[in-house]
Amino acid sequence: MNLEHKDQRQIEFEWVTKIIRGDPQAFEKLFNVYCQPMINFSLRYVYDVSAAENIVQDVFVKIWKNRRNLKPKANIKYYLFTAVKNESLKYKRLNKIKQQYVDSIWKEKQFTKSSDENSETKKLSLSINDAISKLPAKARIIFQMNRFDQLTYREIAKIQNISIKTVETHMSRALKFLRKQLSHLISNLF
Repeated sequence: MNLEHKDQRQIEFEWVTKIIRGDPQAFEKLFNVYCQPMINFSLRYVYDVSAAENIVQDVFVKIWKNRRNLKPKANIKYYLFTAVKNESLKYKRLNKIKQQYVDSIWKEKQFTKSSDENSETKKLSLSINDAISKLPAKARIIFQMNRFDQLTYREIAKIQNISIKTVETHMSRALKFLRKQLSHLISNLF
């Protein structure tokens, strides 16, 4: 465990201890650090910014309401990712019919870039995002958690409730697939 990780864990321990006692400033600090990463994470499941924001808000509201049940020594980052994952899956199950429409809107927003971006960069970005979207669902989520959310394989394994080896297998397959899908772009760059 590196020093930075130990320092962050200690800070989170202090925040959780204060939150249990009802300290709104500690809760606000926790919220400010993890809100946007949790929204980004939820988007991997629900593909809708508004829904992701609501899910994260609901998770934080539940944390505050049930703060006395928090365990200071527990990994709050793991707890938050797991709670957001569960709420996101619940939302997805309840909104199955709307999912295809929401998915297309989300992809369109993801691909929209600033007007001064050149067409080659747009094509490259579209190709990469298209290749990522073609990954099997589990591999895509694990790939995005690792590459976009900067989660370690161990953190992903805990959140997804799978072994680290399974995470490694999904990542290996995802990278192999993406290399194959994007090989024409790579050869054109050199």
